Amino acid sequence: MPERIFEYFENHIRSYGLFSDKEIAIIKSLAIPRQLNKKQYLLREGSICRFHTLVCSGCLRSYRIDNNGNEHIFNLSPAGHWVSDCVSLVTGSTSNEFIDALEDSTVIQLSADSFKTLWKEIPNFDALHTKIIINECRTSRDRIYMMLSHQAEERYRQFIRCFPQLHHRLPMFVIASYLGIKRETLARIRSNMIDV
Repeated sequence: MPERIFEYFENHIRSYGLFSDKEIAIIKSLAIPRQLNKKQYLLREGSICRFHTLVCSGCLRSYRIDNNGNEHIFNLSPAGHWVSDCVSLVTGSTSNEFIDALEDSTVIQLSADSFKTLWKEIPNFDALHTKIIINECRTSRDRIYMMLSHQAEERYRQFIRCFPQLHHRLPMFVIASYLGIKRETLARIRSNMIDV
């Protein structure tokens, strides 16, 4: 398993076109491979996020639980996506969210201390971090816009466009929570859509 994870991680890092072979070797030397079983937590509410995490296989979700015990998923992270609680990671404050595995998943983690080391040793590492943050901001803004401006069916169609590999893999209640609709509404939308 670790060799395939490191190969995926290396290919991902290379895709940014920022690093030499020597720099990639340094980055890989600080990377920590991890296997998560389905439903296993990467982060729990009340704990401090200490890692930047790249999903190499499977899918993770980030969510909060409201006062009535309802889960609200605000981020899905399939392979190729970075996931963390950025506020907790940067400030050292306790997290308000949970991150767990929706499927058996493999991830690569870089600790906050490793990130600081890489910023010092590799000039372009800051550019990588900036690209990751910009992508997260773009995704969050697009999602907020979708939630504010689209009806339920269009949200689902947008979900399929954004996550074509997930709409048949994930349970309906997970997708419904991500879309901010009831499971029954999603079931009705699916039954009325011929092209899904």
